[in-house]
Amino acid sequence: MNFLHLLSEDDNDDLFYQACLEKITNCNYEIVPTRLRKGGGIGAVRQALSLFMAGIKNTGPVEATFFLISVDNDRRCLHPDHSQRENFNQLSKREQTDPCRYCEIEGRIQEKLGQDRDQWPIPGAIVIPVEMLESWLLLICNSDKYGSEAKLPIFAEKTKPSAETYYGGKNKVPDQLKDLVEAERNALEQSKQEFYQHCACMLEPDSLASISPSFAQFLAQIQGWSIC
Repeated sequence: MNFLHLLSEDDNDDLFYQACLEKITNCNYEIVPTRLRKGGGIGAVRQALSLFMAGIKNTGPVEATFFLISVDNDRRCLHPDHSQRENFNQLSKREQTDPCRYCEIEGRIQEKLGQDRDQWPIPGAIVIPVEMLESWLLLICNSDKYGSEAKLPIFAEKTKPSAETYYGGKNKVPDQLKDLVEAERNALEQSKQEFYQHCACMLEPDSLASISPSFAQFLAQIQGWSIC
């Protein structure tokens, strides 16, 4: 049995990542979750990160044990080239000026564990779905319909004020990522947990990596682990 220390924005994200890793590596994992307050989002992840990494450092090397840290990209610049989405100037000032989230998380890890990944006590991965985990779910469900990561919407819901501002008015906003995922889930008549598990089962890692650069970054890190 492998163990996975997991820090993410949502318990359902944890379910997906566990199933996703098991599909990629053909190994089983027991999750060691870091519980955050419901709806805590990236703020809660940032707050928990120091203690999370300190625990890994203080425990030291442990066989068959790994860690994964995930936050959504939420329209920040794209790793590794730090390019911006089109219509960048229509985003909020905060979205325009916030740093790369991958680099932010990587820097926080390196402060605790050092620059060399090979010297970390246990192998780990940084997961930054662009723009949200829902992006991956949609591409897994129907890549013919949704195309690629770059063609998907960039906001969570069409009712968000930021989306209304970006698109130029309340009635001009098309369905966004969570709206589209909700439609896919309802069509299958599944609970949210069932839908996340369904997507993980349908996952074809190489196919998703070919149309989602953010998933490709995740996959490359996992393939560097020595597992089973």
